[in-house]
Amino acid sequence: MQLQHSPTLMHGFTPYLTDPFLDLGSDPFNLPSLPLDDFLNTAVVQDIMADQDADDAEVVAGTIYQARVEFAVRRIAAVPKTFTETAQTMFIHRRYFQEKSPQVLQDALSACALYCLKTPDTQALVFRNLENKAQQLIANTDPFRISRPDLLAAVQALLLYQIIRLFDGDIRLRAQAEVDEVTIMTWVDRLRSCMRPVAPSLPPATEALLEPQHRAPDWLHWLLDESIRRTVCTAIMVKGFYDFLKYGYDKAHTNRIGFTAQAALWNAQSEYGWRTAYRERERLEVRLAHWEEDIAKAAPDDLEELGMLTMLTFKGVEGTAEWLGEAHIAKYGLE
Repeated sequence: MQLQHSPTLMHGFTPYLTDPFLDLGSDPFNLPSLPLDDFLNTAVVQDIMADQDADDAEVVAGTIYQARVEFAVRRIAAVPKTFTETAQTMFIHRRYFQEKSPQVLQDALSACALYCLKTPDTQALVFRNLENKAQQLIANTDPFRISRPDLLAAVQALLLYQIIRLFDGDIRLRAQAEVDEVTIMTWVDRLRSCMRPVAPSLPPATEALLEPQHRAPDWLHWLLDESIRRTVCTAIMVKGFYDFLKYGYDKAHTNRIGFTAQAALWNAQSEYGWRTAYRERERLEVRLAHWEEDIAKAAPDDLEELGMLTMLTFKGVEGTAEWLGEAHIAKYGLE
């Protein structure tokens, strides 16, 4: 991500997770919302930043990025709540989750639900459950001996645990997450080695002239590939933002990282809807190293959360709000 110098991108409820519970319908936002708590308050940010060296030149150079990082982290801190409500996030697709139902991700869903509903009386139990889930996941996962889908689910589950523990504000949770950073980044590197990179999109009219073998792939295969790309991107983003808050800069590398930014593709909850969007919309297969070039044809309603957060790292809060326009800024809390 390299935010410091340039504008370039820087078993709880498990027994109850039956098929009817996971049958959430076709609307990705059809569940009742949990209370709109502030999942990251200013005190947490200040506590993370307490170890910064004010005399470090890289810290001074990075202060211009502070507002965009704090805003992005607040959005990321709410991801476990979003997952609890909808079973879909910017890196987890609900229909793929329903189709595969990996146990580790079901465990993560139950842990996120417990966390979002915690009270002062239950907090210690919730934190202990979270710690146990993370430890079990790490102990039972060998990233070099499992399949791509299983590795994806493991990384997604651990990433959810990392987000909670890094940004909750509890010192013990944060310390656990910092210890487990080596593990998750090792897993991410392994997942990255299995990742199929994106390529610049062809116009829909040109796409229609291609031979059948070069047209739209199978939906579930695409969901696997896109989920891997988005999970790798989000994991690197989370590490970069946390390092920036803690040290005042980050040195994450985003070479050859990209994802499909078209919201209509990622948000599609049926194969028909996905194929329609694949045929009729700009796919916006963006490479972070070529962001401005690859996003040039996008309109504000083409982006979803990951696209917005990526744009935020390049343009900042004000620049992103201006690009989105008044009709879209409320959706992302940019008003």
